[in-house]
Amino acid sequence: MAIGRRQLLTSVALTALAAPLLAKGTATRAAAAVGASGAGGSGPLFMQVVAHEDDDILFMNPDLSNALANGTPSVTVFVTAGNITGDCAGSSCDGPAGDSVRTWNRQMGAINAYSRMTGVGDTDPSTDEVGHWTAEVCWVAGKQVERYVLKDRPVHLIFLNLHDMGLAGLLDGGTGTTIVPKGSLLSGPSTYTAADVVEVLRQLMVTYQPTVLRAQDELPDSRYAGDHSDHVTAAKFAGQAASQYGGALIQVNYRDYNITDSPANLDPATAGVKGLFVSEYASHDHGGGWETAWYSRMYYRWSRGTSWAGLNQDGRPQVFVVRAGALYTYWRQADGTWGGPARMADPGGRLAPGIAVGTNADGRMEVFARRLTDHHIISLPQGTPNGWWWNSWADHGNPNAGLGNADQVGVPAVAASQDGRLEIFVKNGGGGLSTIWQTTPGGVWTDAWQDLGGTDLQDPVTAIRNGTGRIEVFASTRTGIVNWWQTAPNGAIAGPGPVPGAQPASPPKAVLDQDGRIELAYREAGTGAMLVSYQSGLGGPWSQSQANLGGHAGVGEPAAANLGGQVVLFQRNGGGGVSTTAQTAPNSGYGPWQDLGGTVLDYPTALVDGGGVLHVFAIGTDGRVYCRTGTTPTGFGGWQGLPL
Repeated sequence: MAIGRRQLLTSVALTALAAPLLAKGTATRAAAAVGASGAGGSGPLFMQVVAHEDDDILFMNPDLSNALANGTPSVTVFVTAGNITGDCAGSSCDGPAGDSVRTWNRQMGAINAYSRMTGVGDTDPSTDEVGHWTAEVCWVAGKQVERYVLKDRPVHLIFLNLHDMGLAGLLDGGTGTTIVPKGSLLSGPSTYTAADVVEVLRQLMVTYQPTVLRAQDELPDSRYAGDHSDHVTAAKFAGQAASQYGGALIQVNYRDYNITDSPANLDPATAGVKGLFVSEYASHDHGGGWETAWYSRMYYRWSRGTSWAGLNQDGRPQVFVVRAGALYTYWRQADGTWGGPARMADPGGRLAPGIAVGTNADGRMEVFARRLTDHHIISLPQGTPNGWWWNSWADHGNPNAGLGNADQVGVPAVAASQDGRLEIFVKNGGGGLSTIWQTTPGGVWTDAWQDLGGTDLQDPVTAIRNGTGRIEVFASTRTGIVNWWQTAPNGAIAGPGPVPGAQPASPPKAVLDQDGRIELAYREAGTGAMLVSYQSGLGGPWSQSQANLGGHAGVGEPAAANLGGQVVLFQRNGGGGVSTTAQTAPNSGYGPWQDLGGTVLDYPTALVDGGGVLHVFAIGTDGRVYCRTGTTPTGFGGWQGLPL
């Protein structure tokens, strides 16, 4: 479901659209065509690519279950057979026969879970839901794969059945054969190289035309628990396939095992429902070895953040979205219509989705990003205010170059000093904060990064200039929030110091009150409620306790803006939509939450344009950018889609 509209494609329609795309096979029944979601992007479709049959349930929920419950067409590709676990009893469990049984049981676990998530299954996890599904054999890139189609629902499950714990060997140049599950319609095993896996995934993307690709973690945070080699490799295969596919899809990557090292960020009710879906799967895999901590957490590897919009010098808003690793932009035109999407200059490698937007002293916007291929921080400026953009990016290097942890650097945040010089802040490879800045307003940047200290920082950080003209920077750790500050306008940065009493389960978002004091909004660990810490005086000190605003559950940092002196907050809520609350008067407390509806991909962004109109932007499940506007903190029009 995209924001503002609902589209349900039946599995029959999905199947019919791609019939010409597959070669005929010699399976024991006629090979079925792989389905597509409406050629030419006629509607939303999620594609999940995961290593094992429980990875999506454990690490992509509640995003996955919300989309399924909303009727969004979905296809999940399981790369391995998961044959190391899965139920099997007796002497027949040894050798290939046991692999076949365990593979079958893991498939049935996925069938059970998806039946429950889509609402067609019963409440007894011991009951197989296979009667709701049609089993088929498909030929894709010369390989036989299994596909299960949920009857009368736009949900497909595709199993490649490669050996569990074998993907890293493929990536290193080896070959692997698939497992034929018990009772399968497959005529026999297939043999794969890494290139074969990528090509199968690419052809599935060509056929299904996903608007969003969900995958696992290509680059786990090395500070915390290790990850499964299959998780990492499957994510790399998915990323390579997406790059070769070339469509303008949006990719979302999820952290896996190491979420246990982060605070619980799902509210108890959502965690409980997630646990029910896991139990449906677990009825066929009693040896899965899950940690209950996984039920109460869902984290993205690379957060989009809530700073992906900016203002032109004349007050017109402009937004920036990463699609398939490239940056696209949309801008409000003088007549009120939207221009774009326009693909911006080639960044020289795939970008992480987290974009920060700054404004130079002369009014030129500049966007900042993290390049995934070499882990460098890069930026792209406008050539003139309100005008054209440069065709090449500036490379700011990496604060940990040559230290062995350069790949662990986060995504950038940016703020302007009082004299207009921009300064970049980023979580460095050691978990502290590093910075680099312009030496003159709009001019060249310092040659070397400065390490500002700190430990255990979580990505991304947030930066703002307070009412006294001094930059302040904030970052969550796993146990609190820390703060850095300029000692004087345009001066050196001191810190870190603690924000009293904060126990965050998200990065913070900083916004100014009418009187110039900073309000700092973030999620509460264990509940998902929105908390606000605030400065009790201009430039500090901080309140000793937080205002608990409650909210509509959900995960991740809020977006924030100040309209007419009143702070307005936006959150991605527990149902996958957007909710908002606002101060009841300048410099005061907040009113009730309002659900703005829709189903969004991840985190919104918000700003007030030069005419005093508040804009909130979000990405729908169809990959389009949507906008709602208002002239009061609580009054909004409907969602309007920007061009796609």
